[in-house]
Amino acid sequence: MVARKHFVREVFLILIFVAGIGLALSTVLHNATNAYSPFFPHSVSQALTYFVSHTLTQDSQSSMASAKKLPLILVAPALAPVPPPPPQDELDMLLAKTANPNRTVIVTALNGAWAEPNTMIDLFLESFRVGEGTQDLLDNLLIVALDAKAYSRCLQIHQHCYSLKTRGVDFSAEKLFMSEDYLKMMWRRLGFLGEILKRGYNIVFSDTDIMWLRNPLGRLAEDADIQITCDKYNGNPFDVKNEANTGFMYVRSNERTISFYRYWYLSRRFFPGQKEQDVLNILKFRRQFAGRGLKFLFLETKHFGGFCQRSRDLDDVYTMHANCCKGLKAKVIDLRNALADWVEYRNPTINSSSSSLGGWTPANACLDSWWN
Repeated sequence: MVARKHFVREVFLILIFVAGIGLALSTVLHNATNAYSPFFPHSVSQALTYFVSHTLTQDSQSSMASAKKLPLILVAPALAPVPPPPPQDELDMLLAKTANPNRTVIVTALNGAWAEPNTMIDLFLESFRVGEGTQDLLDNLLIVALDAKAYSRCLQIHQHCYSLKTRGVDFSAEKLFMSEDYLKMMWRRLGFLGEILKRGYNIVFSDTDIMWLRNPLGRLAEDADIQITCDKYNGNPFDVKNEANTGFMYVRSNERTISFYRYWYLSRRFFPGQKEQDVLNILKFRRQFAGRGLKFLFLETKHFGGFCQRSRDLDDVYTMHANCCKGLKAKVIDLRNALADWVEYRNPTINSSSSSLGGWTPANACLDSWWN
């Protein structure tokens, strides 16, 4: 008799234990169903909901009333609100208006001295107007003004102008080559180009002392990360021994170029007294440069020439740079002559007595500039 009582009590305790486990499992399943129901097909969601509500009513009489009110289709839990996109600043809006459909923008930088009427900026814009297939590219040109004077002049002559302010520095006067302010201006410009890349835009950067005589975009490789001009070209576009000239560059916006521009800009701290072009010509020989996986190309001077090494035939020229030249005055004189040579080449007159027809007028002002 005593043994039978013990057996009954043990069976009763086991049943209570099993019922408790069942209730706990039902609760867990209910919570899981609430959480993951939005990811199930509709029919599965219905079946799970019915099973959970039926189990709960069997396990607990006290919850019967509320269980009968459970809907067959569970409502997905409220999702956290999607944060609004960051507000667009002036540069974002300007880049969107200036870039072409491939998100490529042409950029040049201008200070007050080069913005004076009848000097560098006017020659630069004129080259687009008289070049072959270059007129429409003005719609994609962003002029970055480095001071208030340059910005004011830009607003008078061009549709896309951006004021790049630098606290505590006045860039308006002509900066002597390699002076302290000249170096600050070059590095400030490089940092700004890196900012444009981070915003997802490809860049064709051009110094203002470059004449755009033909549309160069068709000559650029589509798969290269960075393409850059050089003072003298050795015939191999992949050879880092070519002396890079940062006056004309095409840079695609991607993780490799964004990272490299950050690295290049930060490198200024390790090379005090040197401009960004000189630092690039040091970095290109470093092991870290090759390890970045950049496709880096040098552009032929046959097509992208300058006073250091001119395009011999005007049939081949796309851009002409006043490199190997010191000072604004000398650059303006010889670029005016180069632009006149180009106009005469495109529209030769019957009675022309120009000896430069089919060739270039010697850049004598620039040659003499290093001795004056």
